[in-house]
Amino acid sequence: MKILMVNKFLYPNGGSETYLFETGKQLQRMGHEVQYFGMEHEGRIVGNHAESYTSAVDFHSGKLTKLTYPLRIIYSTEARRKIRRVLEDFHPDIVHLNNFNFQLTPSILMEIEQYRKQNRCKVRVLYTAHDYQLVCPNHMMRIPGTGENCDRCLKNGFWQCAAHRCIHNSRLRSVVGSIEGKLYQWL
Repeated sequence: MKILMVNKFLYPNGGSETYLFETGKQLQRMGHEVQYFGMEHEGRIVGNHAESYTSAVDFHSGKLTKLTYPLRIIYSTEARRKIRRVLEDFHPDIVHLNNFNFQLTPSILMEIEQYRKQNRCKVRVLYTAHDYQLVCPNHMMRIPGTGENCDRCLKNGFWQCAAHRCIHNSRLRSVVGSIEGKLYQWL
């Protein structure tokens, strides 16, 4: 089988990347062909034959303006275009999604679906959740500041994140996180 592993970071950065690399190695040992899609980075240790990666984006460095931040984490034309190159070059049987939020955005889901329809192929999509992002925009299911368990978004919807400024105590980031949560739910 041909398996495309998708993760925003393609270099050692944390537990999800360790999982990604070890899973890829095991799949290769079992005889599967594995390629990777994510951001370009000088520390990148895996890749794809199309040499197609998104530009590195760091939302914590302060380099993005407040105007582009909301748009860049919800939709990326670059990520959509570049994953298409990999899909057309590799023709995977499975796309294994890992951490793709913020930098790669849900736009890649739209492109995978479009690729499936246009090519009338049955590319299977698998998602491994490494955090609570799909049910909690701040990814922690904890109240910032107190660390108490939180299920507000589960019970009352993603707008709870915006109402309580759950992402970096920022109204803007929390509103964007709420919108992103609704978008993932819709997709």
